[in-house]
Amino acid sequence: MKKKSTYIIIGILALTGLVAFSSWNSKPKVKMTKRAQNRTEILNTDKQQTNRHLRLVVAYDFGRELKTISEKATAEIIKSTMKTINWNEFHIVQLEDENNNALHVSGSLGGDGLASGFVTEDDHILMEKPIVTVDQMTEILLDFLKGENVWRNKYEYK
Repeated sequence: MKKKSTYIIIGILALTGLVAFSSWNSKPKVKMTKRAQNRTEILNTDKQQTNRHLRLVVAYDFGRELKTISEKATAEIIKSTMKTINWNEFHIVQLEDENNNALHVSGSLGGDGLASGFVTEDDHILMEKPIVTVDQMTEILLDFLKGENVWRNKYEYK
């Protein structure tokens, strides 16, 4: 149990580093009030959600290696990416929106277990229900791609 907890902690730290790197390495910073206002508008407007561009990123080696798979993820790209990953080793796959919010699925089938989390500038919440299969992780990513409202109404994160 201790080993599993250690891997989960390492995974969360790697994910935090991944999000920090993505934030630092992306577009210029905006005033906080404007960013918060834009984020609220995007979360509340269905039309804007369907037009959002989600970047698909995979982290290898506990977040030490990052690879951007697509700047505009599609269902097909997500499915093929998830199928090509060796899930016996620890990986993090995440979708990032233009506000640097990120939904990730991570872990391994070999002992770390599987998890999903949602990261914003202010928070990191984890999925309540345990994930058992890669198909479940793929479904979570596809639901997030459909729109954050679809994803939030289907899964519980705390």
